[in-house]
Amino acid sequence: MNAVSSDSESELVSGERQRMMVAHLAARTFFRMELLKQNVGWPPEQLQDRGASAVLSTESTWKIGYAPDSYTRLTDHLLQKGFDFRTLIRAGLAEWTEEGTAVDVFRDQLMILARDERLDPVGFVGIGQGAKPAFEASPTTLIHRPSNALVGVEEQLEILTEGALVVVVDDPLDAMAIENLGRKAGERWAGIPLCGSQMSSAQAKILYRYTVTDTVIVALDGDQEWRSRALASHPDLSYFYKRVRAVEIPDGHTPSSLLQTEDGAQRLYDAMVSTRPLEDYKPRRQHLPELDDPSPSPVGPAL
Repeated sequence: MNAVSSDSESELVSGERQRMMVAHLAARTFFRMELLKQNVGWPPEQLQDRGASAVLSTESTWKIGYAPDSYTRLTDHLLQKGFDFRTLIRAGLAEWTEEGTAVDVFRDQLMILARDERLDPVGFVGIGQGAKPAFEASPTTLIHRPSNALVGVEEQLEILTEGALVVVVDDPLDAMAIENLGRKAGERWAGIPLCGSQMSSAQAKILYRYTVTDTVIVALDGDQEWRSRALASHPDLSYFYKRVRAVEIPDGHTPSSLLQTEDGAQRLYDAMVSTRPLEDYKPRRQHLPELDDPSPSPVGPAL
């Protein structure tokens, strides 16, 4: 049996990685076309209700898409494009059922592409239905690890390199709302969503690599679960950024829901320009009351 040299093995891995990334780009095009074909149904309605209908424009930098509620639509499409089962399975775009059928990993979800530190396309985040949607990240693969990938950087790369401040949120639709408000108000804000996760050191490093400022903002809202994750991100963000600030979205709103209220744009703008150190929002430790000295008396008991 002929041995495979380390160089040949490296080339094989490199080639497979490349095919997997190209498959993700093809999947993004498929998801995008599926969304743009939707005239009715929850995907366009949710985007409209959350003030993100601008992403339906072909000029939008946010190429959000839709994974149809079907078991094999994406898999069949990519097979027709020349990809094989091996690539689709290893890329995390398809999975085997117990019956031995390859089916789509994502179904009936809004879809947004995730990228790594080099901004290579390595995975997806699926966004569920509802005002507080569930998020589903691509599985860990040869090219993708959820904690090492982000969405929203490549979409806003132009304004980031021009000095936009990163605003960390949980929901991609809130990120789009932040960016949209900034453009209309003459500010530079780039919303970066964590999609149900906590900021990792690798993700903070990605953000810092593509920003030119020393300040990052975290948007806090009435969701206590997100608030806990946001506050827990402080150590990783403060390692890279000199100033880690926070804004409080008023009345329990998220950025996108606040924009849909009367005077919502002005109220969100006022919140965005009123930042405080994120550390100020951390709960303070309560001092325990001093207890009586439990040590034994130096005088022994009387006999």
